[in-house]
Amino acid sequence: MHTPFSASFSHYAPAVDHLLFYKIINDTDGIRLRIWESATDLDQSPSPYLYILNLRVASIAEAKKRLKAHLALNGGTLVTGQTLPFKGKVKLMPHATWDGTQGDD
Repeated sequence: MHTPFSASFSHYAPAVDHLLFYKIINDTDGIRLRIWESATDLDQSPSPYLYILNLRVASIAEAKKRLKAHLALNGGTLVTGQTLPFKGKVKLMPHATWDGTQGDD
């Protein structure tokens, strides 16, 4: 018997929110974009982070463009035309790349 998508989705939903943190830093060496996701107790990570990206970019506009692209790939949602402050956090959708068909045996 095939379980409806809405009923089976809760089986895969995480118990905690995943947040993506970022900073756009303008220092003497230029513009730097730092993006990271904190690990949870469930991740079994040896460090407090799942990953940290440090990127040097040519401009603040490029930093925001790369940040928006990273958010789109990882389930972060922004309102159209939303401006991003130089420091913040964005809630990630669970299983952003999951199409609802994996694990349906």
